[in-house]
Amino acid sequence: MGKAFKVFRTFVAALIIFCIAAPVGLTASAASLPSEFWRVNDAYVSAKENGDDDGIIRYGEQSIELLTSYTETNQIREILASRYYDVADAYDRRNDFVTAAYYYEKYIPYGEYMGWTDGVIIAKSKVSQYTPVVKNYTETNVPQVYYGAKNEPEMGVLYGEVVEYTRENESMVLVYVNYGDDLPVWAGAIFDTARQRGIAVEIALNILDEGLAVGDIPNHSDYIERVTEQLNQYADVPIYLRIGAEMNIWDDLADPNEYIEAFRFISSYVKANTQHVAVVWSVSHASSWNIDMEDYYPGDEYVDWVGISAYLIRHFQGQEQPIDKRYNDTFFCSGDGADPVMVVKETIEKFGDRKPIMLSECGSAHRTISPTLDTDNTEWAERNLRRMYTYVPMVYPQVKLMAYFNMYYPGETNVYTLYDNPVMENSFLELTQQRHFIQNRYASRSEITYKEIIDGMTVAQDMLPIYTYPHIFGDDEPEVYYYLDGEFAGASATLPYLQYIDFSDASLGAHSIETRVVSNGARVASQTITVNVVEDVTVIVDGSEIETDSVPLLINDRTMVPLRSIFEALGADITWDDATRTVTANKDGVTISLTIDSPVMYKNEAGAQEDIALDSPPIIVNERTMVPARAISEALGASVEWNEADQIVTISSAA
Repeated sequence: MGKAFKVFRTFVAALIIFCIAAPVGLTASAASLPSEFWRVNDAYVSAKENGDDDGIIRYGEQSIELLTSYTETNQIREILASRYYDVADAYDRRNDFVTAAYYYEKYIPYGEYMGWTDGVIIAKSKVSQYTPVVKNYTETNVPQVYYGAKNEPEMGVLYGEVVEYTRENESMVLVYVNYGDDLPVWAGAIFDTARQRGIAVEIALNILDEGLAVGDIPNHSDYIERVTEQLNQYADVPIYLRIGAEMNIWDDLADPNEYIEAFRFISSYVKANTQHVAVVWSVSHASSWNIDMEDYYPGDEYVDWVGISAYLIRHFQGQEQPIDKRYNDTFFCSGDGADPVMVVKETIEKFGDRKPIMLSECGSAHRTISPTLDTDNTEWAERNLRRMYTYVPMVYPQVKLMAYFNMYYPGETNVYTLYDNPVMENSFLELTQQRHFIQNRYASRSEITYKEIIDGMTVAQDMLPIYTYPHIFGDDEPEVYYYLDGEFAGASATLPYLQYIDFSDASLGAHSIETRVVSNGARVASQTITVNVVEDVTVIVDGSEIETDSVPLLINDRTMVPLRSIFEALGADITWDDATRTVTANKDGVTISLTIDSPVMYKNEAGAQEDIALDSPPIIVNERTMVPARAISEALGASVEWNEADQIVTISSAA
């Protein structure tokens, strides 16, 4: 069943030869170095020759302190570049990752000045991986990211597996097809099942000959015409067509211009001749050395979704990585660097501001098979599977689909299968029942999504659920402690570290929430944010409480609600002008417009304009535009009642 395709699971690491240090044997004739430098330099050289990390740190830091007190010359810049890198490396070997990150970051501008490209790439990857991250999230039932792309769910994550292994509650399925092959007979059965169950289908259209083949694709239109005709037989099935994936790690690298031309050729034809097929451009999460994935991007108009092949592997290239090659784990996000959020970070930061993201195939390797290793990594793999299926949708709501690679082909180094590993299988079944996943049908909606708790955020005088995403290199499950206004409020040692913070009896106004992350008994990171507690106001429109992700506020005795929530509840169409910060709503021939911080609302009905003064003008709170509920509702013909005792606003639309 479609097994004659080629899928890469490992990365080809180039032999990295780079210069990061100036010659050790500096001499006094080397020009105008300060005299006190030489004594320190001799001790530093001796420490480096003897592999003495304590000495490298001690005398390297002394050298840096001396040289940074003088006006920089080319020679001083060169020495600082080597000292910063060597000191960072010494801290790295001692597993003091935070201090190592500090010195690698100091090194980067000097390494760039010297043109030491490889050293800079490595330093940047280590700074990213070694710097602790603590972020807090809470639940919401309002979409956080929606681009309106083809086949994009408004909220939630479609999930499923490769076609050989499917489950009744999954909302999508992954099918592999080789470019040049018509859809096989068995694919018809898959599409028929998808139609009956109302689920989506991802087609991975792989180009077996890679860069050797893409140049010829635009010369032959008959193939894509036939495939498109076949796909149109299932016009009621949402389809994601992933074209020539993982081009950034192909063995036979494509010329970027040829790849782009081929992708555009296929995409243009599919877009012009289908209504139900979304075009997906998909990369491997980490490129081969000195390859930039963006060089292969065909342009926004040719891409509906951006995909990522996101694989968590314990042993890079099937080998134990010694400390001096730890850069493989930090750059390629393997081993201790296999934090799933870090795995997808680069791609989402490059494209997630404008395109929905899918993990077009993903997995966590529970076994390594290579000439030097045959290890069972189940405990590690299960923990990281849990991190992937929990944290990726939490941190990145742009991710709207996750397809698990539940297959194995003999000769592959990493084994991701669920079907033969009960621990992985059971964990997957549990994780995919989390409320942020879309169950059973493509057209369903998840129960919740997440939003980050940021400094200055407004929260209700109620229980607040908090989840924590910690990134601590070398510890994929630290402990998390919570403090409210300096007082202990709870702790958890199990991700995602859910804790309910009780604000029900808290005074109105500012309160601090501190999150401390503890690894091996020591605090390694913390975050303190201030939230503003307000009265919990309920807004009911036509009998249903409206869903908001920002708490309704009482300002000047006026209830302020998120504009999108109130307009949608009242059945109005809205547009937003970012340049003027103006929202316009239309309903039944009535148009109203409001501008942030303006005390005047404009109403136009049957050509007559009315200027309405507002006691509370629109404002932005929690990154959401808040508008006065009563003024908006009455302008659109609705009636409003206020129950002060229960803090309830009831809005009834006109019949």
